[in-house]
Amino acid sequence: MNQNSRIALSLVLITGQYLFGQIDAHATISTMADDNVNNNALYLKSNVTTVMVNGGYDWERDQTLTRLFYDGAFAYYESLLERTNQLHSVNAEFTQWYGNDGQNSVQAGGFIGAAIHRDTYTIFDHSMLSAFINTKYFLTDRLIGKAGYTLRAVSFTTLDDFSYTEHALFAHAAFAAAPTTTVIVQADLGSKFYSTTPSMSSASMRRGVMSSLMPSVTQTIGTVKIGQGITENIGISITERYQWNLQKQTRYLSAEYGYISDDELFDDHYGYEGLHSNAVLTALLSETMTLKFSGGLQNKLYSSLAAYDLNGNYIDAQRSDERSYINISLLRNFDDLGISVKGSAEYIQNNSNDALYHYTNTAFTLELGIPF
Repeated sequence: MNQNSRIALSLVLITGQYLFGQIDAHATISTMADDNVNNNALYLKSNVTTVMVNGGYDWERDQTLTRLFYDGAFAYYESLLERTNQLHSVNAEFTQWYGNDGQNSVQAGGFIGAAIHRDTYTIFDHSMLSAFINTKYFLTDRLIGKAGYTLRAVSFTTLDDFSYTEHALFAHAAFAAAPTTTVIVQADLGSKFYSTTPSMSSASMRRGVMSSLMPSVTQTIGTVKIGQGITENIGISITERYQWNLQKQTRYLSAEYGYISDDELFDDHYGYEGLHSNAVLTALLSETMTLKFSGGLQNKLYSSLAAYDLNGNYIDAQRSDERSYINISLLRNFDDLGISVKGSAEYIQNNSNDALYHYTNTAFTLELGIPF
């Protein structure tokens, strides 16, 4: 066999290992009746139809898995067309298992994406770039350690002052305290660096436009979660999470740009601190049906955001919210058809010293999962 033949054979073998991968694709279609889609005191109602598509290719070898896939979501607001939006991302992930039993792993990946809105909500348009690396290691048969780092960059098309880069670290330990009891402890540290430094001006000091002059905020989070099996088919988990801002120079979008009170882009967790308590009860009704009850209470003390009444009059130097919620969901898998159906109902009550964000919200959702 000459050298060219050896090269050709090597390419065939290398390529062949990856040609025997598999396509993984599925879609989720949901419809939601929401009596307060913007979660504020204006109480705008709408039915929201969301289509989510995930599809890609998996290359699996003995101890590695490589995935290249697309995530897409389209949300249509029937009574509030201007809020209709779409999100697209291309993702790549690589996982390497190692150790005697292949239980330990290292995973790395990332994605690039874009969010597209319409009408007055085009200010939310942005591009995203993210990369991460995580590791999981079995310290003992009953103790698992995890750690990771994530880099995330978000660039807004029109609101340059809100473009940022985020660096986040976490360390996590899961301990099997008993055959049916698991305790998880996690510590997070994240920093958010804004891309611009706003100038000192009267405009920047008005309500909501900019609440700080420093381009960074740092937050630490501590989480304890306990999972307890009650019977063979029923279990409960309780989570206590406290977040504390070490640097409190968060930027907040003013109400004039939109009235979405809990949008993750402009009301993200870096903007406030406090305790979040959550409980989830899970019941396996059968091999194909799962019932879940969840509820929680979250205190949100905003770092540098004042509270106002509905006329814009000053009330308090610091906005403070108490958010409580309950949710019930029922999931049924139809294994012979490969589809799943999920129904859920959620109620939220947000008590705030800012009148615009003192509200309740009830939503009912029906979701259908379809494989390709």
